[in-house]
Amino acid sequence: MDPLAAKVAMSLGFDVLLRCVIRVLIALVVVALMVVIIVVQTVAGVLTGGTPGSTAGPTETVVTTPIAIPGPAAVLPPGDKLNIVQLAQAWLGVPYVFGGCTRAGVDCSCLVENVYAAVGIHLPRIAVDQFNATVPLSDPQPGDLVFFANTYEPGISHVGIYIGNGQQINAPTTGEVVSVAPVFTGYWGAHYAGARRARG
Repeated sequence: MDPLAAKVAMSLGFDVLLRCVIRVLIALVVVALMVVIIVVQTVAGVLTGGTPGSTAGPTETVVTTPIAIPGPAAVLPPGDKLNIVQLAQAWLGVPYVFGGCTRAGVDCSCLVENVYAAVGIHLPRIAVDQFNATVPLSDPQPGDLVFFANTYEPGISHVGIYIGNGQQINAPTTGEVVSVAPVFTGYWGAHYAGARRARG
């Protein structure tokens, strides 16, 4: 800009206007960044089941010593066991979402809770509580529950529905879907904590 144009611009107040425009632009950029951060935290909270803005991840109560449940185990009628396996199969392919409890996304314990509720058996929401609300058995049958320990946290931390032949239907982990997996070999076999039966 030549000196005459600069003098004209200053006399008309363009330098003040330019400074104001720059300040407004900086303020808009700061506000936009804050909005982006809030949106990202909210989406992350929804996807992980945590509270938006919290730094701690979702929590589950962990009980390392099972609570003894008195009384004999009620045996599920064969038809109910078949229904449980069929109902679990209907969830195959649903994405795993920690804390999820719908067909849009489900975690291991909510899969079990939903399947059993469909045949009139109400189980607690969390895997360790389901473990404590069921009775142990040494020879799982289709429709029984299989539990795993020390997966993403210490103690009972995962559950699946036994479908026979050493296989289970479970909601495994983030990035995967409800699927069939071996119970007694591989990763799950290394973390196997026992089979249990729900009271009818």
